[in-house]
Amino acid sequence: MAIDFNTVADRVFDQLKGFGHSITIFDESGKQTVNAAEGRYFYSTDQKFTVEINEDENVIKIKYGEGTDPARMQKLQSTIRNGIAKKFILGVDLRPYTGKDIEPKDVENMVKVQESLGPVAGSVKTSYQQTEGARLIIRHSKPVNEEVRGSRSRNIHALFIENAQGERFRYPHIHLAAARTMTQHVAEGGTPYDEVGQKIISLSEERSQLLQVAKYIKSNGLNEQASDVQFAVGQRLGDIKGLLSGRFSSERLAKDVHEADETNLEALQEKLTKNVFDESIGTLLPKLNGYMKSYQAQMEATKAFDSLKQQVEEATTIAVSAIPDLDFSSVVVYESPTVNTTELINMVLPVLEDEAVKTALTAVSEHVAEGRLDPAAVENLTRGIIGKCSRQTTMEDSRFEIGAMFEGALRKFSVEEILKS
Repeated sequence: MAIDFNTVADRVFDQLKGFGHSITIFDESGKQTVNAAEGRYFYSTDQKFTVEINEDENVIKIKYGEGTDPARMQKLQSTIRNGIAKKFILGVDLRPYTGKDIEPKDVENMVKVQESLGPVAGSVKTSYQQTEGARLIIRHSKPVNEEVRGSRSRNIHALFIENAQGERFRYPHIHLAAARTMTQHVAEGGTPYDEVGQKIISLSEERSQLLQVAKYIKSNGLNEQASDVQFAVGQRLGDIKGLLSGRFSSERLAKDVHEADETNLEALQEKLTKNVFDESIGTLLPKLNGYMKSYQAQMEATKAFDSLKQQVEEATTIAVSAIPDLDFSSVVVYESPTVNTTELINMVLPVLEDEAVKTALTAVSEHVAEGRLDPAAVENLTRGIIGKCSRQTTMEDSRFEIGAMFEGALRKFSVEEILKS
């Protein structure tokens, strides 16, 4: 079910006014409005903080300035999380704004940061990419040739991010996509040293290590014996590229977690050995092992989902002992989409008589709980199962129905009338 963000906006405004704040409302384009339902940015003129409703990320973002009491903001975050966010299944993000109080013009900057960075321009030795509140500085090792397309993205010697106060940070890797993401993060009030900033840098470090492994496999002719490692490396490099491309999303970065795995490293080392194992990649083995197991589990999840989907599409009816009652589930508010989907599945599983569908749905449910499948897609598929449910009629049911019919006839007619007919 789609989220009604206009209703969310109304609730946020009422919540803030209930706390006694003086609020200025801005719509999604950054223009002031008096209509709370149109509001996507709510600015407290007395406490100097903003509450943003981000429809792309399904999250409510609270940002506060240097002079705002953090404890008060944490209380506000808790109230919104346990009320509005829980009801509409939204995330809540709380973070400080860069070293100053938030002013109305900063709200305009936040809106503009939601757009992509501006065009790249500059001199023959230096390129600049600007957004409101920050800019990216690109130093080139060779003169830029304006006639060659993409020349301002090549021959990079150093990358710097400059905030609104003119403070510069040298990005520690020659990784343009990550530096652009860091620029957007800084423009939103973040720093290279906070949790999100450190995550961006760690992705650059990870990318560098993975490229080293990919080069090692290719140069040593290990493509065949280490094909599964090569696949995992390629998948992870694709993930990193996706995380650092397009519109900046701190939520996506926060959800990106891959655990290292120390088990059975000897087998992995053997795959990556031609004559003698190169110890320079030895420290990467636990991380590679974790990637491989993670992507294997992801492929199994996708396979389980596709198998269930095929069964549901091909079935005319799906046998159940009772039709699931969805009236109760439609009014219950859950903590997350995953919990919502799991609860729906738990209503369906006990009544399924079709063992093949039941087994497949059980497997899919486990993958949802582990975060390997999109809860919304699984919920839609589960509702597809419900739509094809057909209750199995037993001999006892038939006897009951015949008895009920006879009892009804006795109430309506006399015995003589029944026998006469």
